[in-house]
Amino acid sequence: MKKEQKIIFGKFLGVFSLILLTLTTLLSSCEKDDPGTPTFSKGTPTISRVYLLDTIARYKDSSIVGAEPFKLLVIDGKNIGGVKKVYFNGYDAAFNPTYNTDNSLIIRLPGEAPTGAKVDNKLRLVTFQGEATFDFKIIAKPSVFETDKITFGADRGDITLKGKNFEDVSSVMFTGTKTAVTVVSKTKDKIGNETMTLRFPTTNLSQVTLDITNTSGTITTRNMEFVNADNALVIFGEDFLKDYANNSWGDPLIINSEQAYAGKKSLSKSYAGGNWHLAAFSNWWPSLEYNADYKYISFAIKGASVPIDLWIQSDASKVGFGEFTDKNKITVAANVWNYYKIPLADIDFWSAGKVLKQFGWRVKGPDKTQVLYFDDVMFIKK
Repeated sequence: MKKEQKIIFGKFLGVFSLILLTLTTLLSSCEKDDPGTPTFSKGTPTISRVYLLDTIARYKDSSIVGAEPFKLLVIDGKNIGGVKKVYFNGYDAAFNPTYNTDNSLIIRLPGEAPTGAKVDNKLRLVTFQGEATFDFKIIAKPSVFETDKITFGADRGDITLKGKNFEDVSSVMFTGTKTAVTVVSKTKDKIGNETMTLRFPTTNLSQVTLDITNTSGTITTRNMEFVNADNALVIFGEDFLKDYANNSWGDPLIINSEQAYAGKKSLSKSYAGGNWHLAAFSNWWPSLEYNADYKYISFAIKGASVPIDLWIQSDASKVGFGEFTDKNKITVAANVWNYYKIPLADIDFWSAGKVLKQFGWRVKGPDKTQVLYFDDVMFIKK
């Protein structure tokens, strides 16, 4: 009886040992293979390289020392399991610990991380056993969102750009030249909005784009071409061009100092409610002979209290002065300056061989009297 009990006990002990061994193996396997269970390293962390996540398959040995915001990065090293904090230029970056192993961490480079001349260009990683740093630059080239005006020249004042990453701008140049533009000032508010005010030099170029350089590189304002009023035929800047005068229907164009797109003056025009008024210039003599070198008409209009549709007019057009044609229609947004640079080839304005004596902007309506302002009216050669 005692012998049988010993045999049963021995079998039970063997089975229990086998179960215990199996459970230990499974738990060990889960710890190694389950990506949702991060490993907490016991050694001092080090960073050996950083690379873009999308390069893993193609360039296994790739390494970078900088990247643009929002890129997915892989940080490689040793003893980096159980990361507590990751900092880019001192900014505490969020990450998912699921993607953290003893040798790597996947993280998205945050767009909010600071850039500019005053940052340390460091990646810092903190674990329970210490921290590691790595030289790493956030590549943040200048970005230009908008400009307060697109024309420059004598008596037109400085130009202010709104954008991002202006703080460490080192130079602004006319594209394709060695002509420098003076940076007058830079501002940055508490929520990161930035401006840069520029003073353009005298140039013979009719139109220019800008090359803006900071520590991350150079961008060109290809979608923002600045017009040199000094090299254009300006019908109105601060005053009527010689031989030009008001030729409006209804209320006239009046020089005023209340509003200005560039410089200090503009022209105001009251469009009376219910009347088809027209704001216009005339040059009855010597008039303006047709010149194929003129490629654009440009002007700025300060909108009224509501959006208004206007039709560009010309007595050198096919339809004639005072008529409406769809291709000549523009919409003027309310309460802001609207700048237009329109290719003459795109509208019915100046037929080859015709002399231009009068042109302007006609309205249908409006429902009630509205005042608009006109400035920087000019013809541009390309």
